[in-house]
Amino acid sequence: MLATSIAETSLTIEGITVVIDCGYSRVPRFDPRSGLTRLETIRVTKDAADQRSGRAGRLGPGVCYRLWSEGSSASLVLHRSPEILDADLAPLMLELSQWGVSDVRELTWITPPPAGAVSQAKELLQQLDAVENGRITDRGRKMLQLPTHPRIAHMLLSAAPSPMPSPHRLARRGFSEGGGQGLATDVAALLEEKDPLSRDAGADLTLRLEVLRKWRRGEKVIAEKNSLERIERLAESWRRIFKIDVNNSVVADVEVGKLLAAAYPERIARQIERNSERYKLANGRVVKLPPHDPLMSEPWLSVAHLDAGGQGEGKIFLAAPLSEEDLHTLAHQRETVRWDAERGMVVGVVEKRIGNVVLETKPLSIIPAEKRINVLCEAVRAEGLKVIGWSEADNQWQARVMSLRGWRPDEGWPDVSEGHLLNTLDEWLSPYLLQANKRTDLQRLNVSSMLTGLLPWNLASRLDTLAPSTLEVPSGSMISLAYGLQGEPPLMEVRLQEVFGLLETPSVNEGKIQVILHLLSPGYKPVQITRDLKSFWQTAYHEVRKELRIRYRKHSWPEDPWTAKAVRGVKKSRQ
Repeated sequence: MLATSIAETSLTIEGITVVIDCGYSRVPRFDPRSGLTRLETIRVTKDAADQRSGRAGRLGPGVCYRLWSEGSSASLVLHRSPEILDADLAPLMLELSQWGVSDVRELTWITPPPAGAVSQAKELLQQLDAVENGRITDRGRKMLQLPTHPRIAHMLLSAAPSPMPSPHRLARRGFSEGGGQGLATDVAALLEEKDPLSRDAGADLTLRLEVLRKWRRGEKVIAEKNSLERIERLAESWRRIFKIDVNNSVVADVEVGKLLAAAYPERIARQIERNSERYKLANGRVVKLPPHDPLMSEPWLSVAHLDAGGQGEGKIFLAAPLSEEDLHTLAHQRETVRWDAERGMVVGVVEKRIGNVVLETKPLSIIPAEKRINVLCEAVRAEGLKVIGWSEADNQWQARVMSLRGWRPDEGWPDVSEGHLLNTLDEWLSPYLLQANKRTDLQRLNVSSMLTGLLPWNLASRLDTLAPSTLEVPSGSMISLAYGLQGEPPLMEVRLQEVFGLLETPSVNEGKIQVILHLLSPGYKPVQITRDLKSFWQTAYHEVRKELRIRYRKHSWPEDPWTAKAVRGVKKSRQ
């Protein structure tokens, strides 16, 4: 018995006493170049080799001949990687949709499918009209009936004979009536099998079709015969399924491109510059043709096989031209409303586009209020609260409320942190944006009024009492307090002379939080930081007084700060 994948199943065949293992396996691998899954030959893994050798001794003594050296066994990979980690999940996700499963987490998996691959598969199925809003469509059910990848199934179904193009269009494009599905079966076979032409033949898939049809007509072609035979066998199986005859008529390149667009909607490509080899795909990637490829004369291509190119530009291996007329039938019209940061305004356009490729753009005359307000909110999230004229006073209001939220957790003070405000713009900012359209409109908003509305009336009335923005000092001045967002004690910067006679440290939050005093010289230079004013008067003041009498000779520095009169301006010492 020759060891193949069947030797790794639970099937038992009587009379097997000898196994010959060549050391290779044929495994399904997703090929990102084609977007399809193909069989690939790889080195056997150790667990697979052990399982194969057991076939020789399942019912009695046996021998396994391994066609590799004893030393090579040590380099074998121990275990096979679960197929689901590397597979294209589009066929699986279509099957699950048929069963009514929209979330893969509803099922129990030995190895859960990667979230990124699931997301990509769902997006592709939506582009192929197989799934809509998480549910399988009628087209999706028809695709499941065909024994092929959803891409190829969608292409084959899109070539159905009804509705048929007009005879004039058929004649103009060199296509015979009833040949659409015949062409689709040939394209499907070419996409699923190995390229029959050499690498230097260029990227035009139409050329492969012409070679295939010439070979079928018995004409001499320069191509790999074995590949053509495999392609024809597959094409014949498709013709039997659809009950159509073989078609060897002239191939229309734009019809090939239209079929490829049905299978690879995200690979519709627009030429970046005229006669350039570089194209931009509908998914946003940039790819390029081989140098001097004849397809460089085409402004639009449908790309079948490509190399994504990692972070750089990819390469096109198989493609076909796509006509402008067909593009507009494939494109979707969409209204786009966005924030133009450079001009500082909301702009709206009507775009006809395929993925990320824009075919046509027109300005939107009337922007719906809901969309405009949503865009403005997103602009504020992107640029920050400063775009709505947020001031330092608003910063302090925010810090006062956040401090009380931390100091008095049971009273329901709201979260007004910047992160929460940005996340809830739809709730508190949207009502004020009914007439706004530009950055200047945002900057004219009355932010203080909006913020006050965030507090329930019972809390708003207590804010100035519990966390006042200013406090009066003995000099009569109202000195600002600086609060922190994390509930730190507020800071007060005040000249030392203005707090003469103040016996106790000022406090907020009903006396529970003492203010940190930054005592300043007459020139507003810091001379002391304290949270205990009484202790300062008793100890450090006398040392500070000595320094200040030298630096500020014209000012009065009394020996007894407890009874001295506080001064707002300059009280000169007696000469």
